[in-house]
Amino acid sequence: MKFLVLFESIHQVLRAEKFLKGRGMKVDLIPVPRELSSDCGVAIEMVLEPKGESPLLFEENQIPISECYARDEQGKYRKSSLFSFPPEREGE
Repeated sequence: MKFLVLFESIHQVLRAEKFLKGRGMKVDLIPVPRELSSDCGVAIEMVLEPKGESPLLFEENQIPISECYARDEQGKYRKSSLFSFPPEREGE
């Protein structure tokens, strides 16, 4: 599923982009859609697996996230709780 991850500043966006690309992840920098609020005008769009390690990468590497939205097949965004709490890992 595609997610849009918002940050408070362009510096955080660029830091997250560099980190994620360094891990071999595909990320796109896109303008924050008008219907979503953000302190920064740029967001990262990426595919995340809720049960995978992706959500934990931000927390474990101290990359603060402002908000996260899931994008459905029609292109509509809905606020996601993916980053509200660390997802459960297998075997825990």
